[in-house]
Amino acid sequence: MGRPLILAAACAVAAGFAGPALAQPGALQTYELSGTVGTHPVGMSLTIRAAAEFNVGHYFYVSQLKDIPLTGSETGPNLTLTEPGGGVFKLRLQGNGGVGGDGSNMATSVGAVGTWTQGGETLPVKLSMQSGFAGAPNGDLYADVTKAGDLAFEAMVKRFLDAVLGGNKAAAAALVSYPLAVNGGAHPMSVKSAAQLTADWNVIFTPAMLAQLRTAVPHEMFVHNGQAMVANGAAWFDAEGASAINRP
Repeated sequence: MGRPLILAAACAVAAGFAGPALAQPGALQTYELSGTVGTHPVGMSLTIRAAAEFNVGHYFYVSQLKDIPLTGSETGPNLTLTEPGGGVFKLRLQGNGGVGGDGSNMATSVGAVGTWTQGGETLPVKLSMQSGFAGAPNGDLYADVTKAGDLAFEAMVKRFLDAVLGGNKAAAAALVSYPLAVNGGAHPMSVKSAAQLTADWNVIFTPAMLAQLRTAVPHEMFVHNGQAMVANGAAWFDAEGASAINRP
């Protein structure tokens, strides 16, 4: 089975509230964040024991999608994380000011801000909490979605996104799990074939939809009910390809 996602965490973050106090004594919880180092979009995964002790982590640049391991420590709301190349994150957890959302530890924070320093270079860092799940990553993130490995599944999602953003209709159509549910907009529809996808391309992939898909990160995607999502739910994927498009 794949990792047991805690949907309440993601929903709470989306609503602007602190995530739930997930940790039990000695228990591991993994938190996934996204944001920027300087102007570079990044993602970060941190596994914390009992909300207060750093266990393991990594981050990646969206332009590369290659995990960079992190070691470090958590002292109250302060995180110090070091990567093998010598880069150091000094972060302070952020709360939302609401009840139970003081940001004093990972379980009550909605993100982190601080700096990344390497050599003589220092860049600002801003991260927002995206989701959380019990336990540590097991290297099989999409077991509830597909029998293919993580790298193969993520590569398939990336090919679809590249095809759509590049206007390659034939390539995109070959990476769809029909019927494709197209929600939102003035005309929700069920796309039942590659021919229909091509004919209705501009209705499905509107400028606003394409703008959302440009923010998609096909790496460490959120999984629910046997599907993985990108761009805050703009597109969902099952084992065969894109299964739903949610237009703004």
